[in-house]
Amino acid sequence: MFDDFPSDLRQEIAQSAARLMFEEGISDYARAKRKAVKLLGIQQDAPLPTNAEIDMALREYHALYADEADAAHLHDLRQAALLTMQLLQKFNPHLTGPVLDGTAGPYADTDIHVFAESAKELEIYLLNQNIPYHGDEQQYRMSDRPGKQKHDLVRKRVPVVLVETRFGTQRISIFEADDIRSAPRKNGERSGIHRMNLSQFSEMVRSQPPLNTPSPNQ
Repeated sequence: MFDDFPSDLRQEIAQSAARLMFEEGISDYARAKRKAVKLLGIQQDAPLPTNAEIDMALREYHALYADEADAAHLHDLRQAALLTMQLLQKFNPHLTGPVLDGTAGPYADTDIHVFAESAKELEIYLLNQNIPYHGDEQQYRMSDRPGKQKHDLVRKRVPVVLVETRFGTQRISIFEADDIRSAPRKNGERSGIHRMNLSQFSEMVRSQPPLNTPSPNQ
């Protein structure tokens, strides 16, 4: 259907969407694509890039334009994520998204997946910890048979709690316990999204060099 469109048009939309996600903190890929198409003045039936293509453009944008302030902010976001994951250790927390992959912009949310028997279990835990939150939900493309690679994907609405921190919003998606065996998918990707458990993320944070490390000649 889109054979008449040059491939560089998809790339242009992907680059514009990536810039919006980084600079404005847009986390919804579909919204970023729609806004990019509108800003570029492209016809509505243009071939949209996949989420994976936008991720690639986002990594390229971050490599070109991120500065020391962005690096410091990413460091703060990761430290805050680690503290939250330690607090939620009983719910098997996993970090995902731009804070994990290093492309978080100044307004990026922190995405954490937890696994519980019910959303109410986590909500009661947060209340007992005197942590204020408000509820939301998000739709994910999930396997209909956890642990299997060849299967149909289904759209699943997952409860989300939003916790406001001094470094921005943490979005905690509450999956069922069995969902740990099958990560959600992005459009254009066959494998599940990358996510990291508490032990792995703690090791990653510990292995990172400190900010503003002086050179040997200083």
